[in-house]
Amino acid sequence: MSQPEEQNEFEQAGQEKQLSLVEEFFIFVTENKKWWLIPILLVFAVVGLLVTLGATGAAPFIYTLF
Repeated sequence: MSQPEEQNEFEQAGQEKQLSLVEEFFIFVTENKKWWLIPILLVFAVVGLLVTLGATGAAPFIYTLF
């Protein structure tokens, strides 16, 4: 008898709205109290942005910052 209930729960889970990566990360941080991850990921994001912009026409302006 538990088989139809499991399928029903599975089908309901499949129909739920999928969360974005940022939403899933925020839920993970709040539920697991991993607040120290936020500064690390922000630094990675800034470095990644600088690397990306360093390959574009904005490179001369970025190089003058350092």
